[in-house]
Parts: sequence; structure tokens; C-alpha cells
Amino acid sequence: MATMASTARSFGAEDRAFFGGAAAVLLLATIIGFAPTYYLAPFVAVPALAPLVHLHGAVFTAWMLLYCAQTALIATGRRDLHRNAGMVGAGLAVVVVVLGVTIAIYSARTGGGPPGRNQPVFLVYPITNILVFAGLVTAAVINRTRAGHHKRLMLLATLALVVTPLARISRMLHLPFSPPAIGGMLLADIMVVALMVFDLRTRGRLHPATVAAGGLFVLSEPLRVLLGHSDAWQSFARTLIA
Repeated sequence: MATMASTARSFGAEDRAFFGGAAAVLLLATIIGFAPTYYLAPFVAVPALAPLVHLHGAVFTAWMLLYCAQTALIATGRRDLHRNAGMVGAGLAVVVVVLGVTIAIYSARTGGGPPGRNQPVFLVYPITNILVFAGLVTAAVINRTRAGHHKRLMLLATLALVVTPLARISRMLHLPFSPPAIGGMLLADIMVVALMVFDLRTRGRLHPATVAAGGLFVLSEPLRVLLGHSDAWQSFARTLIA
């Protein structure tokens, strides 16, 4: 009995360390990726940001901070506050999705991004990131009473949002990926692999949520590339941008 209790405490500590550390990494990636064009915009020579961009940035940041706070609440045993904040998080997730799609279309319409970007092709990346986020958050809410499923789904949902700042980091590091969105997806896959390693180390096998959600995350990436270069998508994207 003492050995079982010790093992449970050890696993709980590793669990909290991994998910807390993952949340911190995603927040740091967000800050670094958006620092030149958003967080440090008042201090560097960048064009004035539109109110919609400021709203999107504030909501996106609020989600990242809430996600970090939620992992901290679980780590400190405040599940009551975690549940209450979860209701706020569900509403915030809806706003993230609506604003995410809106800002993606707005950016394409106004020629955002590097000069010469093929906007109809590129639009597939932020749109699918948001759709993956929406699907995984929905699954996480449905599985909110199944802790193992819930925290993995929330991690991967938030990772879907962080693909965008990771793409910017890919460009900053001059990684040999074109477009940088592909670099962002590959950097995000490192976190998926880390989750798999964590599962194997602590459980001896992959968690079902890791298999399903992680598989969706990774397998959707080549499909995004193929979809973005299809005539059907580009025709649809031009309709959205027009």
C-alpha cells in the first residue's frame, strides 16, 4: 500500500511538471513569436495596428494566460477554481474561434504577411489551425470529467493556436521551410512527440487522447498543404478574401 501511494504521488508530480512546463513553453513561444509585431510594437518601428488586430491579440493572450492559470490551479489542488474558470474558458474559446477566422480573412484581404505571399494558399493554415483548436476544445469540454483526456486535449488545442507564433519563430531562425507555416507545424510536432514520450514513460503506452488528438494534429498537416494548393480551396479562399 505504501509503495502504491508513493508511486501515485510520483506520477502526480511528474504529471503536474509536464503539463505545467508545456503550458509555460507555449506561453513563451507566443510571446517570442508575436513580440516583434505585437507585444513590442510600441517600442519598434512597425505600422500602427488596426483595432481588430489589438482585439485579437488581447483575446489570444487572455487564452494563453488562462490556460497557464488553469494548469497552475490543478497543480496546486484548486480544482474548484479550475472548474469555475473552465466555464469562462469555454466562452473565451468561442471568441477565440470567431476572432481567429475573422483576423485570418482580414489579414489576407489587407495583404498581411511577407511581400509576395500567395494569400489564398496561405489562408488554409490559420483557418485549419482554428478549426483544429475548435474541435479539440469541444472534445475537451465533453471529456471534462475525464482528467487524462481533458488535459491532453486542452494541451493540443492550445498548441494548435501556437502554430502561428511558432511559424514566426521559424522565420526568425531562418529555418529552411517554405512557407514558414510549415516550419511552425514541424516545431509544434515537437510538443506532440514530447507528449508521446511522457505517456510512454509514465504509463508504458500512449494515452487514447494522445493517439486520437495527436494523430489528428499531425496527419492533418500534409492535408493542409495539399488543400491549400487545390483549385477548389483557392477559389473558395478568393471568395472569402474578396
